[in-house]
Amino acid sequence: MTNIYWPVYKNIESELAKLTYDIHIDDNQINVYSSKISDLILRSAAEIESIAKELYKKNGGVKENNILFDKDCIKHLNQIWKLEDKVIIISSSSCFQSQKIIKPFIKKEKNFRNKLTYSWNNAYQNLKHNRYESLHFGSLKYLFDILAALFILNLYFKEEVFEITQNSNVPENMGSEIFSIKVHKWRSYDAQGVYGKNEDFDECIYLTKRTDESLKKMIEATQAMFKEQQEMFLKHPKTLEFVRSGKLKDYEGNNLMWDILDENEYWNIINITSKKHILDSKDREMEGVLNKNCI
Repeated sequence: MTNIYWPVYKNIESELAKLTYDIHIDDNQINVYSSKISDLILRSAAEIESIAKELYKKNGGVKENNILFDKDCIKHLNQIWKLEDKVIIISSSSCFQSQKIIKPFIKKEKNFRNKLTYSWNNAYQNLKHNRYESLHFGSLKYLFDILAALFILNLYFKEEVFEITQNSNVPENMGSEIFSIKVHKWRSYDAQGVYGKNEDFDECIYLTKRTDESLKKMIEATQAMFKEQQEMFLKHPKTLEFVRSGKLKDYEGNNLMWDILDENEYWNIINITSKKHILDSKDREMEGVLNKNCI
């Protein structure tokens, strides 16, 4: 999808990149605030309002009128994509603050109504409605938070798919000068094609996997391999003798093939069938896709 919001994001991000040269950004400076930073926060918020509503409409949002970008749109997107778990990493070599991890869609600050909201939204609302008494909300800390949120929404709006191999990966900076994302790297599939997930799966904005066609071929090959293994095992003289002896009805183990055959015979069947049904490299195509919590 063409992302009309991306050039605007990049423009705002370039302003932050310039600030990293004007200000030595570390733990002592992260709460520095200015009118310039406040302006960047307000511009970012306007983009978030717009892009969140677009994503809401395109991804099952049912409300048609009086749509609120935070209470309706982001709430809905969080429910389907687990945005609150998504991690952004500050990876710029010009940023020296100790806290490099941002989860911008966790509600962790209380607004003027004493209700929890996103840190960046709290800053935005205060700057928007009472800037004179809220100058401290125009700080670098809030600018990083709101840009991280806008970065995530841009990635979901663009929904770019990367053609990769098992030896290559998705670019973790995704075109950003400031941020990087976590990518869940393909680990395994079981015999039914269920994707193997690591503990940090929900934190990852992108994941690598087999293409749908490649996965289909893998499942078919695996099923054919298991079928042939079973047929070879059932025809094996030791199996036939085991059945004739009447021992099958008393068997209580969990790997009959292993227990009946000796180790060499067992692995011989495994190796023969594995080699026969191995997929060609062209049938093992991989891709990097958005983590939409649906795999």
